Amino acid sequence: MCSLKNIPVLVLAVLAALLCRAQVPADTLMFARDSALDIPTDPTTVFFQEGEKSKSPGKILLILKDRKTRSLSALMKSFAPDENGPSPYADHAFSDMDNDGKKELLISNFTGGAHCCDEIYVFKNIAPNKYQQAAKLFAGNTIITKEKEFIYDFHEQFGYFFTCFACGYEDSTDGAPLSISTILLRYNRGKMLVQPGDPELKTIILDNLDKLGEQPYQPLEDDIAQDNGLRKEIALNLVVYYYSFGKNLAETRQLFYKYYKHPDVKKTWAAFVKQLQYLQQENDF
Repeated sequence: MCSLKNIPVLVLAVLAALLCRAQVPADTLMFARDSALDIPTDPTTVFFQEGEKSKSPGKILLILKDRKTRSLSALMKSFAPDENGPSPYADHAFSDMDNDGKKELLISNFTGGAHCCDEIYVFKNIAPNKYQQAAKLFAGNTIITKEKEFIYDFHEQFGYFFTCFACGYEDSTDGAPLSISTILLRYNRGKMLVQPGDPELKTIILDNLDKLGEQPYQPLEDDIAQDNGLRKEIALNLVVYYYSFGKNLAETRQLFYKYYKHPDVKKTWAAFVKQLQYLQQENDF
């Protein structure tokens, strides 16, 4: 049986909400007739499946981040493997994400590849049938909730941080660190904003780092060596702290050096900063 400690807190909340809406007790999940578990469709897929579509995508003009203009239909075709038909992994929907009376255009796409990558684009309406790119979320396993919030998970960004993608730090004791890997984003007036962390979140992260910092050192003999997921777990706590508490890199570095006291401290911090820079380059929040 898997441990709930290894499931991000916000993801647990979303799953619980889905169960509550279905009015099915957690201990009586139904099985399909072929005995396969009936897993609810994830909220992001539901958002796009049930969302408002354009009847004339060729008439919808999009101003991209590089200032080039393309029609909605052309952009959607560009996501397809050969551009001769619709992509099976791309979708779009109109929704007023910040309740200002204007509907934004959201586009989702899966780029393909090993463990990568989901991307979501948000375009703001600037004129009739004309939209300008306002935000992009990349490689975040993003959940769009019914409250029109975005739960962004950093697992994909830090999946190979000194370990394999499927590897994760495991601790089955009662005092094990809690899994922390997500932030909450809200779109407002053309910007994707991070919901600030509260004192409880800070306490959890500091407690996690304290416990993780006490774990024995695992030396890596070369650049392709992998640990047991400890460095990745520390990185996930650090990146959530960074975004949740003011994006202060100096303060985040101070935390890392306080709790990670192993010989490769400089190398590990440099790798974290490099991945953080890539994350900032590919995402708008």
